[in-house]
Amino acid sequence: MCEPISITLGILSAGLGIAQSVVGYQQAQQNVAAANAQAEQNFRFQQMQANSARAFEQLKNQQQAAIMEQNRYLADQAYENDIGQLNLRLAQEQQAAAEKARQAALAGQQGRGEVKATGRLGLTVDNLIADYYRQQAVFDYATERNLAFAETQTQMEKRGAAARRGSRIASQQPYLEQPIIDPLEPIYQPAPSALPYVLGGIAAGVGGVQTGISTYGQISKIKAAQPPPVPKATPSAASATAWGGGFSSGIQPISAPNYSGYFRR
Repeated sequence: MCEPISITLGILSAGLGIAQSVVGYQQAQQNVAAANAQAEQNFRFQQMQANSARAFEQLKNQQQAAIMEQNRYLADQAYENDIGQLNLRLAQEQQAAAEKARQAALAGQQGRGEVKATGRLGLTVDNLIADYYRQQAVFDYATERNLAFAETQTQMEKRGAAARRGSRIASQQPYLEQPIIDPLEPIYQPAPSALPYVLGGIAAGVGGVQTGISTYGQISKIKAAQPPPVPKATPSAASATAWGGGFSSGIQPISAPNYSGYFRR
């Protein structure tokens, strides 16, 4: 039969090894779960950052578009005001030129009428009348030329107003959104295989059996090396009778001698 000590040590060794395998498997599962949870959390955080950056880029684009629209509106208003002022000034100059031409025509007509009213005839009168026509023609030519210069200047100023309008509009450019790349989903760790830990538990069980067998063998060697016990002498009934009825009848107790009388003075 096996010794209780060897059985106990074998069971303890096997149990401890199996428990270590079970705890190691559970710890491996927890490590994989923690690593995957951390990777998932980092992935979600990177997704939030990408979405936030993309929304921020869209907001900047919308703000720039609103600024461009407002800038174009102001540029158009300024251009319309400039063109309106130029047209008004040209109209005033045209009106002033027409008024001057009318007054010059009236003055020439009045002068010619006065010459004719004298009733004189001859080359001198014709020359005076022709001179009034000439002066009126010169005045009209100068007036029309000045008006043409004014119109040309107005057209040039209109081109300048259009250039200023274009410059104001071009001063604000559309915002180019920065491309935001979504993060790649992480590669999660697979669940740990239970086979190595099962094999470890089996090996621990086998090791526990070997420990029990080895302990039993050592205990057996220790017992075999001890000397056999010495048997105690117990006389039997026959031997007691042969000696004269046993120890109670044949063997008398021996009393110590009394030497007290020898030492008297």
